[in-house]
Amino acid sequence: MRMIAGLMVWVCLIAWAVCVYLGFNAYMTLEADGSGFTRGWNRVSAFLQWQGYGLIAAIAGSIAGRIVSATGLQRFASRIPLWLSGGFFLLLTVLFVGAIIYTRLVGQ
Repeated sequence: MRMIAGLMVWVCLIAWAVCVYLGFNAYMTLEADGSGFTRGWNRVSAFLQWQGYGLIAAIAGSIAGRIVSATGLQRFASRIPLWLSGGFFLLLTVLFVGAIIYTRLVGQ
């Protein structure tokens, strides 16, 4: 079981890195479509979609890292993607909530 979990850590780390790369690649290469306020939303949604897939891979890798060992390189490698992806989504949430609160306090 530990050997499979150890392999799973590295597979999830690679999957996370690929998803992050594809997210940035999708944002940079897609043509913006739509008009007005929604112009370019397809680029942002593709980016966030790939980042969400990366977060799922990071969570799976973190769970596998808990099974492997209490210390060591694999456990550390399993937590890095979760910290980075989790921090990214936490930052986005704080920015969105902060923008909503700011507009309500300032008044339009």
